Amino acid sequence: MYALIVIISIIFFISCLLFLDYQLGKRNHIKNLRFLDFEPTTGDYNLYTNGDQLFTDLFDDLRHAKKQINVMFFIVKDDDISHELLELLKKKAQEGLRVRLMVDRIGSFRINKATVKQLEQAGIEFTFSSTPKFPFLYYRIQRRNHRKITIIDDEIGYVGGFNMGREYLGRDAELGNWRDYHLRLIGDVVKDLQITFFDDWYLNTGESYDHIPEPTSEGSKEVEITSTDGGQLEDVFMTLIQQAQDEIFIGTPYFIPSERLMKALLSAMDRGVDVKVIVPMKADHLFVKEAGLPYLSRVRKAGGEVYFFDLGFYHAKVIIIDQELCDIGTANFDRRSLFLNKEVNTLIFNKRFVMDLRLAYLRDVQDSQPFDDHYTQLFNLGTKIRIGLAYLVRPLL
Repeated sequence: MYALIVIISIIFFISCLLFLDYQLGKRNHIKNLRFLDFEPTTGDYNLYTNGDQLFTDLFDDLRHAKKQINVMFFIVKDDDISHELLELLKKKAQEGLRVRLMVDRIGSFRINKATVKQLEQAGIEFTFSSTPKFPFLYYRIQRRNHRKITIIDDEIGYVGGFNMGREYLGRDAELGNWRDYHLRLIGDVVKDLQITFFDDWYLNTGESYDHIPEPTSEGSKEVEITSTDGGQLEDVFMTLIQQAQDEIFIGTPYFIPSERLMKALLSAMDRGVDVKVIVPMKADHLFVKEAGLPYLSRVRKAGGEVYFFDLGFYHAKVIIIDQELCDIGTANFDRRSLFLNKEVNTLIFNKRFVMDLRLAYLRDVQDSQPFDDHYTQLFNLGTKIRIGLAYLVRPLL
């Protein structure tokens, strides 16, 4: 009995420490938010929905780089496609190009000291991003740099949902086909990606970069980069939802909105807006599906349509508004992206592109299972328990 009391006391004490660390870290984070405020600009773009074509074009652009390469990923793994990227970057550095590589410290934990040493010996400037440290260690562990950006010769930019690993090519036997969205950008918009990259580079290395060249091509379509540091993303999504008159189509691997966003979606449906949400049938992290089910149920009960993508894993992050504009980037529709992570998204205002994207979205609806009464009847006791547990850890999901 005494031993049990001691164990419970220790668990309670540790829980109190973690709670205090999280709350103080959150307060410090809010006090020191960084928001890169970009105006709408111009650019041209290509959309990728599968990893094979994306990595083929990305690696080809890297091979043809002449001056400089800046790369940032949340995840770089220890597998064949990751090794191909690293070997290519080493080759370009040895050719005399300036190559910078920045990866999230936890997301890319597989990059070890030996790999870092090899990269630096090849001439690559390398740093980890968002390394957890005291004070607020527990909070800093939760707060990740989720951005994925590549800039080549100050002219070509890549941004979107794909990380670097074999599953993003659909080679994971459990997850299967991988659905995601990524953009290749040229034009003035690339400079805003550069500014985002170098802001993170400065925070992690102390090295500032004052002169960012203007791209030689302007681009012909209106676009806008939104680089958020937790907190501001909720306002970005609120603006999109509140301006919708006809349609809101959301695609996300994790649907765990803030109550403010949830109320905005319900209000949109009250005024007659057609709301559709696609999430994956499969879950790639503990509790994320269960945490989303109550919110998805609220959407469905209010008249919205909810679909579980069943042709592999759905990792796309997209919002389409009124067939007029769309948001594509790194941010999920969840609490972690809203309030913890660093994210970067691209707003696109070209109606023709948005219409094509809308058609791609509706094709994914055809490859999905509807969330209906029959589905909810399949909830067993274990599912209901997991939903309850997921509710408690929503801020971390």
